[in-house]
Amino acid sequence: MVNSVSGVNSATSSSAAAAVSSTADVEKTKKQDEEKAKKAEKTDKTEKKEDKTTERSSYAFDRITIQNKVKEYIENLKKTHDYPIVQSQLTKYLDLFKVDDFMKKYPNIKTDSEFRTIMYNETVKYL
Repeated sequence: MVNSVSGVNSATSSSAAAAVSSTADVEKTKKQDEEKAKKAEKTDKTEKKEDKTTERSSYAFDRITIQNKVKEYIENLKKTHDYPIVQSQLTKYLDLFKVDDFMKKYPNIKTDSEFRTIMYNETVKYL
């Protein structure tokens, strides 16, 4: 049995030695992989820079947009809450609403979700 094991070991070691190639090919592929990784990092950095510029380029809502959005938001609340007291308070809020004061209080509204959050906080006391 010992003879058969040593025969198997010698056979596998000779075939394994034949299967191993030179290390030059491994070094070439290693360098190519490193170059690809560097290129990928550069493209990731440029994409991140582009994302930052698009975030900066978004503008706050203008006066007319805020006025229309507030009116739309209040009308939507009136539809969902059809109690006379709530509707009268919402109508009163809309009548007394001043766009300039609202813009001074919240100068940097850039997204609809920010606007809805602010409007909820403004009108929750009427509901």
